[in-house]
Amino acid sequence: MRVILYTGKGGVGKTTVAAATALRLARSGKRTLVLSTDPAHSLGDSLATPLGNEPVAVAENLDGAEIDALAESDKAWESLRDYLGRVLTRGTEATLASEEMLLLPGLGELFSLLRILDFAESGAYDTLVVDCAPTGETLSLLNYPERLEHLFELALPAKRAMVKAIGRPLEKLTSIPMPEDRLFDDVMGLLGRLTRLGKLLRDGEVTSMRIVTTPERIVVAEARRAHSWLSMYGFTVDQVVVNRVYPDAALAGYFAPFAASQAAGLARIEESFGYLPILRLGLQDTEVVGLEALAVVGEALYSASDPAAIHYRGEFARVVRVDGETQLRLRLPDADKAQLDLREEDGDVIVGYRNERHRVALPDSLAGRTVSRARYAGDELVVTLAEAARTA
Repeated sequence: MRVILYTGKGGVGKTTVAAATALRLARSGKRTLVLSTDPAHSLGDSLATPLGNEPVAVAENLDGAEIDALAESDKAWESLRDYLGRVLTRGTEATLASEEMLLLPGLGELFSLLRILDFAESGAYDTLVVDCAPTGETLSLLNYPERLEHLFELALPAKRAMVKAIGRPLEKLTSIPMPEDRLFDDVMGLLGRLTRLGKLLRDGEVTSMRIVTTPERIVVAEARRAHSWLSMYGFTVDQVVVNRVYPDAALAGYFAPFAASQAAGLARIEESFGYLPILRLGLQDTEVVGLEALAVVGEALYSASDPAAIHYRGEFARVVRVDGETQLRLRLPDADKAQLDLREEDGDVIVGYRNERHRVALPDSLAGRTVSRARYAGDELVVTLAEAARTA
């Protein structure tokens, strides 16, 4: 099983790259499903095939689907949503306003990602290729499983015990309906799926992220930030695709003023992602729509490589001993050290970067150690750990 997710700034051509990759895999004999989890779907347009929430045949060995976030939301948290609706209405008839209050931002898109898990566990396909939402939206969703898991593990058992102890008397006094026991089972079932999704997305032997960019300075800057963020959360980035590279013939004519900025952008990409395979895709002379046009793109990208291969397996966290000191080294390529934050909580190290935080659990062998100092060097955050002072 192989899962490949394409992300990048809106408008860089990730849908085209994802569709071309999927077609290339299908024509090599792999049973392939290409999915769009972007709320503004364009995958069907790229494939020139109408797509819906369930897979439809696009070509031999190739199926496609555009995930309906609302439909997935209805299926994933129907019981909890119905209960919250009863709390809001207190026995009165539900209204459109009360229903809209329960359309929590981001949940639909998160539940769309659960379809990746469903298809991966189904065994129906050899490869899943995912056209993700633009970078910012994707990154905010990918860490949901970790956050919800921590929240639910802390809150649900206590809430369940309290409901069993005092739920019915409290319901009579306050007219607030108490959740039924099966609701907790449903929520724990959802948590289990989110946990498995998180493990799947971080399994570098199965899943990898690929960043699509163009040579423009602003786009490259966002690609670098995405790379840092994905690395901080332990996702494997194994390839970078540079799209819409102007050919020399074009730069000799009307686009000549872009020659210097494109060269600078390409140099910045090589400097930032040099240890990763960097694929260049020239600006196409026709609109890339339909299978034959996508096949041309696939050939240009992968004539010398296997699109299903995992091209880089990097470690996010490693523990080393240097000069008698124990160090936790966290790989954070392209990070701006001025925007890094580090703290400790409950024996874990919490790394913050650009308004996002990731909790890193120390291995059992380092239990009880505390952070004595930290520095950022050579694309790594080097955290020196000291043994906690012993009290008499």
